[in-house]
Amino acid sequence: MSTDFPKRLGDKLKAIREHSRLSPDEFAPQVKARDGAEITSYESETGELPVTVLIRYAKLTGLPLENFVDDDRDLWLGHRQN
Repeated sequence: MSTDFPKRLGDKLKAIREHSRLSPDEFAPQVKARDGAEITSYESETGELPVTVLIRYAKLTGLPLENFVDDDRDLWLGHRQN
């Protein structure tokens, strides 16, 4: 696993929300974010993502945190298939 900040994290968070078919405002309570604007800031990587919120994403999906923060892993399968 790389020690650099994950470059795909925002895209992964957005994919999870879109998979749930919820708007940012509807999704915010699921991970205990303040509102949809906060969710959008996580997805665009312009806001500070608290670890507690990231953990809630992981619990909500049942996926290990490593799948979120390791750019060499995709969300659903673990290692990317190239």
